[in-house]
Amino acid sequence: MTDTLNRKNQKNDAFESNYANIEIMKDYLQKNIPEFHKNFELLNYIKTGTTGILYKVKAKNIRNKQYYVLKFCEQKNGPYKYIQEIILHKKLHHNNINKLFGIYKVKDNNNFFTLSEFAKYGNLNDFLIKFLKRPILSESFINFFSKPILEALNYLRRNKLIHTNIKNGNIVIDSELNPKIIDFSNVFSYEGYKPDDIIKLPLIGTGRYMAPEILNETEFEIKYGDKIDIYSFGVTLYNLAFGHYPYDLNNVQGDDFKNIKEKLNKENLVFPNDYKISKMFINFLKNVLEKDYKKRYNIKEALEDPWIKGWDIINEEKENIVIEENFVNFFVKLSTDTIPEFNEYINNNNC
Repeated sequence: MTDTLNRKNQKNDAFESNYANIEIMKDYLQKNIPEFHKNFELLNYIKTGTTGILYKVKAKNIRNKQYYVLKFCEQKNGPYKYIQEIILHKKLHHNNINKLFGIYKVKDNNNFFTLSEFAKYGNLNDFLIKFLKRPILSESFINFFSKPILEALNYLRRNKLIHTNIKNGNIVIDSELNPKIIDFSNVFSYEGYKPDDIIKLPLIGTGRYMAPEILNETEFEIKYGDKIDIYSFGVTLYNLAFGHYPYDLNNVQGDDFKNIKEKLNKENLVFPNDYKISKMFINFLKNVLEKDYKKRYNIKEALEDPWIKGWDIINEEKENIVIEENFVNFFVKLSTDTIPEFNEYINNNNC
């Protein structure tokens, strides 16, 4: 019996060490989920994340030229660990939420695969580092991405959901530069709660993006729940604009909750003087990064802010030209040989 278990463990270890080996995964899919293998082609390994291993796939149907992301979720400890994520994600339908198309169960164990939208430009970190080749985004680019994400958060609010983990890594960019929210493993549902019900959430999310009420384990009325995502959204925008985190959190490890809490409670929100951003943007950031959740913007207030709502109205001619130039310059770079690393990335990843 022991020898059998040892052989089984060795086999599992060998499989785990070869997650990036496409031929091994193809063989695994063909043996365990032949219906998937019949309809889709596995192209390449993308990366290993906290909730699964990601691969790029395409449909074998010649009329469907779309790419997809296949995520392998290995369940070592019994029932589905990510069942909440799957159930919730499958029900969500919004242009700025990454769509989950299907789930494939492995017959002989608890392992399963999910099939979702493929984001050509990766997450916001990938977009900056691999494609734009710079550490920050222009204000016009940030504004372009902001309203769609706020609308997606508003959609979650209407469905009584708090994402709890909005950050650069959980916003991906598709081939048409549409931002989409991913990763619903930590979603909190307040279905059935009353607006004045008091709750206290555990330390969920990513350290430097966590709202103060989460880090301080503060009790709050459920009607203020959407402000958790608004704060994390504010950290994301601040990071995109300045290349570091607010409240002097840049040199603190992301999982060092004690030091993050101390810094956040002690430091003031400051803005570097050597960056060209508008007063409207600064005012918006102040409102979404307010430590006191009762004073912080909720999602509706954020959507009504002049920087979001009135960008084209107030600065229509000037800012539209800036946005247009940014996009033109971006696509010109992608279509030339001025960035050899980009062409190599495209070829390696079958983009």
